[in-house]
Amino acid sequence: MRKALSLWALVMAVAVALGVSSCLYPPARVVQASRAKAKPAAEAEANAGDVPAPAKPTGPLISDGTKPMVMNLDPGGGWFMFHDPTPSGLMTPPTIDAFSTAMEGGVIHTTGRGFIDWGGGIGFNFQGAGALTPIDASEWKGITFKAWGTSAMHVGLATMATMPEFNKCKKCYDHFAVDIYLTTTPTVYTFTWADLRPGGWGTKVPLDPKTIVGLNFTSKGGVPWDFTLDDLKFIQ
Repeated sequence: MRKALSLWALVMAVAVALGVSSCLYPPARVVQASRAKAKPAAEAEANAGDVPAPAKPTGPLISDGTKPMVMNLDPGGGWFMFHDPTPSGLMTPPTIDAFSTAMEGGVIHTTGRGFIDWGGGIGFNFQGAGALTPIDASEWKGITFKAWGTSAMHVGLATMATMPEFNKCKKCYDHFAVDIYLTTTPTVYTFTWADLRPGGWGTKVPLDPKTIVGLNFTSKGGVPWDFTLDDLKFIQ
């Protein structure tokens, strides 16, 4: 586990340094760079086409707030934090290694302030492979979770069609999303795949649940955020 978390920390450090607003890591370019270091340049492998057959979740539960790994997938992907490169910004959890501190009492809590570019938040890859790996969630109709807080929350579902690693979009990162305006009362939110829609500025494609990659919960722009998540599941 320590080794895996260290890898996430390294990757996210690269992402923050580059100011990348993408949610899902490790990106293909990072994997490719690590391969290139281990081989002569002529033997370095491109990662964009290395897409394993999508795995299917074995049950509806994705996360119950007790561990930093996605449940009912083998290997399950990991939760991570990310934010824009504003030097004065502060968030909890502060690092990937400290993500477990955000998971207390069976819930996941994150806060952030001072990030004035695109903001920040938390997210996960569904599959815990070495590079971005899609899963096949076509047997499920959408997602549900409990959330509460004092800020808006942007929920974004990434697919192969919205991530540049898969060479399927010219304008990438326009994930299938919805904005939620939280209250301090724990509330269950349920969204079918059809309820999640892109912003419209990216490459226009339909949501294919056979190709989903990960899920983000972020601030709605460069503003402070404070929200808590629990009982994240697929719906039938």
